[in-house]
Amino acid sequence: MKTPSSSRRHSLKLLLMGALGLSSHKVFSREEVIAVPSSGSWRNPEGMKIAYILFDGITLLDFIGIYDPLSRIKSKKFMEPFSWDLCATKGTVKDGFGLTMKVDKISPDLSAYDMIIVPGGFGTRPLQFDNEFLAWLRTAEQTTYKVSICTGSLLLGAAGFLEGKVATTNFKEYETVGKYCEEVSEKRIVEDGNLITAGAVASSLDLGLYLCEKLVGKAHTEEIRKSMDYYPGNFELFQKE
Repeated sequence: MKTPSSSRRHSLKLLLMGALGLSSHKVFSREEVIAVPSSGSWRNPEGMKIAYILFDGITLLDFIGIYDPLSRIKSKKFMEPFSWDLCATKGTVKDGFGLTMKVDKISPDLSAYDMIIVPGGFGTRPLQFDNEFLAWLRTAEQTTYKVSICTGSLLLGAAGFLEGKVATTNFKEYETVGKYCEEVSEKRIVEDGNLITAGAVASSLDLGLYLCEKLVGKAHTEEIRKSMDYYPGNFELFQKE
């Protein structure tokens, strides 16, 4: 039996969930986040080698949010070989708050990778006009899969990879990315051929799981999701009553 206090908490919970557009049921759906129909599986029987593109001023969650679920493909041995390098134009980079990260490869030829993943952050703004950085990024022209999170799509665009494509980015930069692509979508994740772009920072987790599904299938992705204790769009407020 609920006490008056617990009833008030329950009412407050429902009120807050309603204000936030949430429910006690799962509200995250693939239909809500994918603007362009999938072109099919990205599973590669020969494995996958990924280059994470890092730079000063990166938003760390953009990177870590996609890195964590993808890394579990390797730890759980769902695809072999499965590897990655942290790549930048110098040996160390700092995120927007000054945290320093050491990279694996300095300006490697990105054509040696199957996929590049470009996070966002305030550092993307000046890099759109950095000829040295863009020349390096363009070495990924023949790289099969190109992925970005948040304003990382601005760098893909500045390198010329968004021409004729539908893309998304941080909601504050729709106008900017529109200068590079054919159409801007406000969907959370947008797939156009072998290009996938995602919205603002927290979309990185959803994108990571979306890529897992394309690479190793739904069953393995569900195992990865459970191991992360992650429930996209389905969280409860004031659970303890």
